[in-house]
Amino acid sequence: MFQTAQQAHAWLKEQGYPVMEPLVFSDPPLPKGAAEHIDEWALLAKLDDGAGLPVHLYWLRAVPQANLNHLKYVAQAYGHKYPQIRPLIVACYRRHHQWHCVLVCPNYEQPRNQWGRALHADLDTETDASSLLRYDPTVPVEKYWQRIYATLRGEPMNERVKQALESCIAELESILSEIKMSIKCAVDEEDTDRIDELNREAKSVKRVIEQVQQIAAGAPTPSTPIRTAKSPARSRQRGKRQPRGTPQGAYHVPILEALVELGGKAPVSAVLERVYTKLEGRLQPSDLEFVPSGQEERWRNTAKWARADLKEQGYLAADSPKGIWEITDAGRRCLESLKHGAAR
Repeated sequence: MFQTAQQAHAWLKEQGYPVMEPLVFSDPPLPKGAAEHIDEWALLAKLDDGAGLPVHLYWLRAVPQANLNHLKYVAQAYGHKYPQIRPLIVACYRRHHQWHCVLVCPNYEQPRNQWGRALHADLDTETDASSLLRYDPTVPVEKYWQRIYATLRGEPMNERVKQALESCIAELESILSEIKMSIKCAVDEEDTDRIDELNREAKSVKRVIEQVQQIAAGAPTPSTPIRTAKSPARSRQRGKRQPRGTPQGAYHVPILEALVELGGKAPVSAVLERVYTKLEGRLQPSDLEFVPSGQEERWRNTAKWARADLKEQGYLAADSPKGIWEITDAGRRCLESLKHGAAR
């Protein structure tokens, strides 16, 4: 929503904030490790009635190389250096070649972990900004801070549990996709024992997915065997569930293709850049969200899990140097096999 400090300053002034006049940019009063991620820094407003907790609202424009995790570190570093002040940071940073706006503050329930533990919420629209930063001068600063902090901490526990179950289902479906890919390779290699083993594993994973789906839907888990795939009830239930991200198995072929295109081995960043390009049209909005730890976006995390699967199956080298992914001869054969299967 806010692309410049002037835009944020003007909007806050319209909302009745006691904004700083004039708007002055300064060097961030932070350790060098945090300050190096900042291009612009300005104090937008001070909320201090002399009785509650002082809240300082800052503008931050990140350097182009900085990501959300760096902004979280900045917020956490500020919270450690100035424990007597409650900071809110309106930050603008570059994500997937576009500038995004986000509200960030330290997470005071995780004081020892400076990385990835701060809280954030996107400010894409005026509605987002108003819901988080609505201001009433009659409300004590401490209550104001507690309301924003509670909002940034997330949704009620029951909703979080539901999301955890949906995430579990997505991971199980990724495992199932991986097994199906392995079955295709085993069929091409005419390994009947491996095919039988993988089919049994696939059926087992499908049963677990059904059970978790029933729990997510609020239904009791059955004491008798779960109904087969032809069950109408199961079909209806599956249709109601919202996907939590692109399945892990969808990353296998793009990873193998990227490595072949890069000469057989390449740094992680180069591989992931190509994988993102190959999957960009298929990624879901949830893939661009950050995982609960806040360390990285979900699609990157899923791609790294997919790489572990490929390595375990012998399609990627297990002894490649740290930070380097390398395809094996078996991985090349599997990729060719899958391509030929798709062509048929």
